Amino acid sequence: MTKKRLDYAARARRDIEAIEAYYLEEAGETVADRAVDAILNEAEKIAALDLKFRPGIRTGTRECVMTRFPYTLVYVSRAREVKIVRVLHQRSEYFSRLRAPKRTGLTK
Repeated sequence: MTKKRLDYAARARRDIEAIEAYYLEEAGETVADRAVDAILNEAEKIAALDLKFRPGIRTGTRECVMTRFPYTLVYVSRAREVKIVRVLHQRSEYFSRLRAPKRTGLTK
């Protein structure tokens, strides 16, 4: 098994920048650095070990749920590349909106 190339979509890069900015303001530089390092390290592990996490909400994606920080890496794994497409807070509307059962329009 060889390490896959790791790439980040523009949205994932913006997600990471927003996470860093949040922690810089709320908790300081040390925590911000730890959060970003944890995200980048998790992405590296996915590519290096060809880890397969749960299937994602969107077709063709997978989701790696982090434990130390409340984020989920949404990624696509191809033959020679892993692309991180989003880094989302686990309480993000993305997850609740797409996993919520469909409403029939009937009310109680």
